[in-house]
Amino acid sequence: MRNLMVRLLVPALLLGALLTACGGGGESAAKPYDPASTAKALLDSSAFSEPLEAMKLDLVCGPLYDIDAANVTDSAVYTSLTAGAEEIAVLTLKDEDTAKTALEALKTRVSDQTEALKDYQPEEVAKLDKAIVEQKGNSVLLVVAADADAAQEVLNGLDS
Repeated sequence: MRNLMVRLLVPALLLGALLTACGGGGESAAKPYDPASTAKALLDSSAFSEPLEAMKLDLVCGPLYDIDAANVTDSAVYTSLTAGAEEIAVLTLKDEDTAKTALEALKTRVSDQTEALKDYQPEEVAKLDKAIVEQKGNSVLLVVAADADAAQEVLNGLDS
């Protein structure tokens, strides 16, 4: 009887361990974006139709993104020189909960830009409609590009 229990229990425990190891942890388990290398890869791609300029963190956290700069540990932010919608923001936050809050702030940024540009620059709204807004671990990303598919290909390449 004891041998039977051991023969049934060991495989069950191994299966449980295997399933736990393979279980998806969602966005929070993903390797965070590295701001500098992610932004560089995107800037080097053909995804953007406008020149983008690096922005200082203190100029974008409050005014553009409504994120407390004290919660940001690393960043790379680029915006359009022409007041267009194209931009890149890759932010590393102090923890995943803060990143979740920052993700919502980036989504709000896209909504606000859509509202602001719909009458002034309606051609830019199509770019905003395809904005990439993601969280990976304690990092968040916003990409608004002329070619969202090309930007997504770059991001997919970073994962491999």
